[in-house]
Amino acid sequence: MRATGSSRVGVVGLAALLLSHTGCSTTSEYVRGPRLREVPLGETHRDTLESVVDASYVGRVAVKRTTCTEVSTEFSKNRIDTTTSPPMDSLLAGLAMLGGGGLLMSMSDGESEDEDIDLPMTLGVVLALASIYPLVTALTDEDVTRAEVATGEVEAERSQRCEDRTFALSGPLHWSVSLGAAKRTGRTGKDGAVALRQPLSELVEQAITDEASVRRLVAGRGIGFRLELERAPAADFRLDSKALPDSYFRRFADAYGRQLGGGERARFENCELIGKSARETLECYWSQ
Repeated sequence: MRATGSSRVGVVGLAALLLSHTGCSTTSEYVRGPRLREVPLGETHRDTLESVVDASYVGRVAVKRTTCTEVSTEFSKNRIDTTTSPPMDSLLAGLAMLGGGGLLMSMSDGESEDEDIDLPMTLGVVLALASIYPLVTALTDEDVTRAEVATGEVEAERSQRCEDRTFALSGPLHWSVSLGAAKRTGRTGKDGAVALRQPLSELVEQAITDEASVRRLVAGRGIGFRLELERAPAADFRLDSKALPDSYFRRFADAYGRQLGGGERARFENCELIGKSARETLECYWSQ
């Protein structure tokens, strides 16, 4: 009888211990929900001016405008509740087997002799032992559920969006282009552009007259110029010598050819027959 009483006390104590350790717990965290609306707060502009020369040797002032818009974006503020709980099916099955085992053990009279089998006690012990697995599962495993709840609160965030665009500055502007000490000046048209091919050719004719420099031009090396346009920083660029008019090379070739005599003169005239331009004549002669 003492064993039966101890068993009942043990079963009840174990059940109470399990129930005390298998409660539910809930944690909450706040997250940003869907975007509600955007409110522009204002714009700022920043202009950068630059002197540029395109592939056709047309100069102009390019304006790079950066426009930034400050925006206030409102989002809903939601709460996520995370609930953890033991697996109820395992818990209920374990408690049922434990309770049934305890009930069977309580039905034992505890007075059976050694050679007799105390069936209620035996079955009660078996059920109590069988309840260990589902109860351990209930203690070690957990079910997790998440629920997102709208709080009705609003969260605002400020951000800045920027975009760039480039356009040419219009209106008459003073310009100057220089090659060393030689310079040409003028004013642009109403569109703010200046065609530089003619003044560049004039500067080359004025500044480059020695043979060594002309040889470099015939070899295809570019010529460095500086362009200054009103309201913009100066820009350095290079002129491809192939863009120079043939008349420039023709005058030099005629004067150069007249200085030659004998076999050199014959070789130069032969290059004149081969070449289609004065530049090609000089290139043919100097490459031999």
